[in-house]
Amino acid sequence: MNLRRSILSLIVVSLATVHTLSGCSDDESPTPGADPDAGTQVDSGTVPDSGTTPDAGVEPDAGTTPDSGTEPDAGIEPDAGITPDAGIEPDAGTTPDAGPGTDPFTECEGDCKKTGVTIELKGIERVLTSAYFGYEEPKDPTAPWELWIELNNGKPGECPTEDSALPPQLVNVYKVNVPVNTKPQTGIGEGEPRATLVDFEGVLTTAYFLHSTKLTFTPAKASLCTSCVKEGKPPASHFVAFDVSGVYADGSLTGHAYATYCPSLDKFQEK
Repeated sequence: MNLRRSILSLIVVSLATVHTLSGCSDDESPTPGADPDAGTQVDSGTVPDSGTTPDAGVEPDAGTTPDSGTEPDAGIEPDAGITPDAGIEPDAGTTPDAGPGTDPFTECEGDCKKTGVTIELKGIERVLTSAYFGYEEPKDPTAPWELWIELNNGKPGECPTEDSALPPQLVNVYKVNVPVNTKPQTGIGEGEPRATLVDFEGVLTTAYFLHSTKLTFTPAKASLCTSCVKEGKPPASHFVAFDVSGVYADGSLTGHAYATYCPSLDKFQEK
């Protein structure tokens, strides 16, 4: 049974050259009576190049050593201070295909796909084992879309409709925004996340509607698409898995649910 309408209120050289010259001279005059050239010998007192040594005081390249003071590439080492690709590692900080791929938030396996939510009032419990959801389009296009969720313990796998059989108990969870991550959504009053119990069996309460006084809705996994459903083309994988924790005046609502999509729970704005 679809009761959604009845409770809607809601990141950069020097060169040194030394020349040494030395010479000897004889000031004596020839002695009279002496033989020609007496006391004089050919080139007497003179030694060819006397006092002079070829290149005396000068040594080839004296004081100069080839490339003195200079060493090949002095002070420079090949690629000094530079290491090939210094500070850079291949793909540093990047993991191949980082970012792309399947979003883990949309993957739900194992226990994630199980539903077991316990509603307890005054010590009496009932377990809700089925969960379904639909979308609620906001009147303001800038406002977020919301989900309308029904938890019940009726026939499994049967979307609730106006004509479906009534389950013993059902809880509608509403005023929760379409989740995009696992951030909890909490409400304590009207217009905020809320859970309303309807007990057709009358064993938990005789009130027709029993509203939670506090509710925390924590998304676990979800694969949702508002534009797809608005066009009538819902995705193949279409679900929302979540944990719920609610407080009532005389009880509580706790557990995990895996809700599948039911178009019968949608409410779109008319064009």
